[in-house]
Amino acid sequence: MGPSEWFQLVQALAYIATVVYVILTWHQIKLFRKQATTTFEDSLTAQYRRIMESVPTDIWLGSPLKSIDEERQAQCRDAIYRYLDLSNEQAFLHTKKRVTDEAWNEWIEGIKGNMELGAFKEVWAEVAQKFPDSFKELRLAIGQVAKAKAPHPNPSSSLPGSK
Repeated sequence: MGPSEWFQLVQALAYIATVVYVILTWHQIKLFRKQATTTFEDSLTAQYRRIMESVPTDIWLGSPLKSIDEERQAQCRDAIYRYLDLSNEQAFLHTKKRVTDEAWNEWIEGIKGNMELGAFKEVWAEVAQKFPDSFKELRLAIGQVAKAKAPHPNPSSSLPGSK
């Protein structure tokens, strides 16, 4: 093997090494992004848990706000408001692709369930009325949830001759 053949072999190996390096670097970047997203989503989940510590068990079991003493009512209302704000932020982040669909699907199911509880409905009704131009992302998400819950019309009822 002459010097020019060795040079060509070294060039080919250098090219292959460069391609492998680029592929490994690309893979590392993807892995880093996934880890960063997971860490970010975990921080939002931790924030949710901290907020929900202020909501008494009675509320989680479906009791209305008026069923607890005034001091706890105020703390609970504050916690629910902070929860609504966090939920709005989560919805916004999902629209901007800052969180995964997997995390969002989990969160929206939780939001849907929580918004069925009397105390959450009560605070949300007050917030929605007092701040009609705020919480747009949450309103949209709740609207999507409500549409998903609505019964589908009977397709046969639109056929000619059906009532």
